[in-house]
Amino acid sequence: MAKDIVQVEIKRIPIDIEAKGLGMVEIADLAASVEKYMAELQEEGEIDTLKQALMAALHFAAKAYLQTQNEGGKRQEEESRVNDLIAKLQTALDASQK
Repeated sequence: MAKDIVQVEIKRIPIDIEAKGLGMVEIADLAASVEKYMAELQEEGEIDTLKQALMAALHFAAKAYLQTQNEGGKRQEEESRVNDLIAKLQTALDASQK
């Protein structure tokens, strides 16, 4: 099975990325977001590209982690609501059968 490789460029550095579950447009958009964030870091003061890359990686990893945590919390809240509705329906059903 052939691997889908997409080439992007960040800070004038070409990078080959294996497209796992993402299309070329999504990967290009993510690369543009990384480059934009690295440019914002550059505006704050002169730092080397490796440090920018590491700071950007940590920034996007933190965003992904927080999003995952928030989604997990929402899912638990929704499950709790569904369980409450099930309990209320069960109570109403039991009461109607008596």
